[in-house]
This record gives sequence, structure tokens and C-alpha cells, in this order.
Amino acid sequence: MDPELEALLKSFDAFMEARGGSREQELFSLYKSRLDDLATARHINTATLESAVRKKYASWVKANARQSTLPPRA
Repeated sequence: MDPELEALLKSFDAFMEARGGSREQELFSLYKSRLDDLATARHINTATLESAVRKKYASWVKANARQSTLPPRA
């Protein structure tokens, strides 16, 4: 996955995890800032990029939650 997109998903995840908490607004501001920066850099409409992030988020969380089938290194 593209490192910038993964960073954006991670910041969205941090915001989602903090909902209702004391850091919610701070993490939302960080996410929006990264979203705006990436949209500008890629010449994409911010709303389009945000929609794509929200659609991809569930599958990204599921993929990152999978347990490794490899045994741990000794």
C-alpha cells in the first residue's frame, strides 16, 4: 500500500478509536490536515478522497487485525 495512504488510514483509525474521548478533536484535526495535504498533492477532490478512505477503512482494519500464521522467531 502507498505509504501516504496508509498514514492517512492510520490517522483516521486513531480518530475513530478516540471518538468520545478527550483527544477526539485533536485527532480529527490531524486527520483532516493530512487529508487536505494528500488531496492537494494528488490533485484529488477532498470529498472524493475522504469517501475513498471511509470505504477502505473497514477492510483495512480487518486486514490489520488478522493473526499471523507464522510462528514467532526464537
